[in-house]
Amino acid sequence: MATDLTAPAPPRPDVAGIQRRTLRLLFLTQVIGGTGVAIGVSVGALLAARVAGTALAGVAQSAAVVGAALLAVPVTRLMTARGRRPGLVTAYLVGAVGGVLVVVATATRLVPLLFVGMLLFGGGTAANLQARYTAVDLAEPERRGRQLSLVVWATTIGSVAAPNFAALADDTTHRWGLPTLAGPFAFSAVAFTLAAVVLLVLLRPDPLLTARRLAAPEAGAAPAATR
Repeated sequence: MATDLTAPAPPRPDVAGIQRRTLRLLFLTQVIGGTGVAIGVSVGALLAARVAGTALAGVAQSAAVVGAALLAVPVTRLMTARGRRPGLVTAYLVGAVGGVLVVVATATRLVPLLFVGMLLFGGGTAANLQARYTAVDLAEPERRGRQLSLVVWATTIGSVAAPNFAALADDTTHRWGLPTLAGPFAFSAVAFTLAAVVLLVLLRPDPLLTARRLAAPEAGAAPAATR
């Protein structure tokens, strides 16, 4: 008697459910990440002027922008190779390290360290921007614009609210012995680390890898359909 050895096709994942969960998670982490970026940037020029002088204050701010642009390249390559989750986590952790270095540079008044810290601080911005692509990996074509704008809006919430808490963060950390204006960057480091941990634990399954798995059978079936 012949035996059918054909393996059953694996069940199709709940794409809509995964996408809803991904969007909720991205909304949360974008608020956190946007807050981390904005609260540091809001005092960055003042802190740089205090440590490096007024002439270099703008250079320090520019370093964060340049850092975000430079980090986008390796982060994108990491995502292409291993998925969205490791890329976003890495970018946020680099931003957290940058925030810590800025705090140390403020305490020690080491100008080169300040610029290195600001450069790495751009990792937070890189993560926030890359998250927009994560929002549309599994989106239906007619909903991509709406779902991407939802993530952008979440970042705006953090960006608008964060500067209002800069003084509070500075006052709080100043009581712990941190220099003036270093507090917001300490808060940024905590925010980036929190966003990284949340994504590391909860961004499963990875939306980009899931989208690739779903596209693979369709790509294989397309040539056969044309024969």
